Amino acid sequence: MLFKSTIFVAAIAAFAALSEAHVAMRSPCPRYGRYAGCPAPPAGQSIDYDLTAPIGTDDHIGQPICKHTGVQTKRAVYKAGQTIKTEYEVGAAHGGGHCQWALSYDNGKTWVVIHTIIRDCLRGIPNGGNYAVNVKIPSSAPSGKATFQWIWNNAVGNRELYSNCVDIEIKGKAGGSIKGVVPLFANYGPSSFKIGEFPNANDKDSHEAFAKRKAITIRGPK
Repeated sequence: MLFKSTIFVAAIAAFAALSEAHVAMRSPCPRYGRYAGCPAPPAGQSIDYDLTAPIGTDDHIGQPICKHTGVQTKRAVYKAGQTIKTEYEVGAAHGGGHCQWALSYDNGKTWVVIHTIIRDCLRGIPNGGNYAVNVKIPSSAPSGKATFQWIWNNAVGNRELYSNCVDIEIKGKAGGSIKGVVPLFANYGPSSFKIGEFPNANDKDSHEAFAKRKAITIRGPK
């Protein structure tokens, strides 16, 4: 009887762990990342073993927009015009959804989107599967310390927002700038724009909201 009870408890624990697993950027290493080769967290902070969890829902803000505010102890270095191969840990892809990738030169006060995938991001990826997206840094990007961000609104399930950030350094153009749009942080608290579920091809997916993102030009640090 005790043996059966032990199996039952283990099964429940395994199910709970699976139900809480979602998606996180694995490479380049995100802030407080637990993956091999990731820099140590800032002093006084700990590795995040729940990186795949959402940062908020349509009625609740759970964590800051980068999930963590402390800057990484080591920055990855990229050149303007270089392509970043982003890879993801997929616990549950929730039918795919909308993804945005953005850059900030002021630690998240202002962002400019450099790549967007509407509807098809993570679509069809099985639980535990591999997923990668190439994101090009604009050739006009200025030199300086920057934050690289991934944002995901899932298609199926609770109306959530996911995000991870990577602290990088860009070797770019002196006096350069990036023209683009401001990210849409949907399903991130009661005052945010809400994107409903869109499991089927003919379901409304709020793609029109992405077309209305405000224009922005970001310049490097002075």
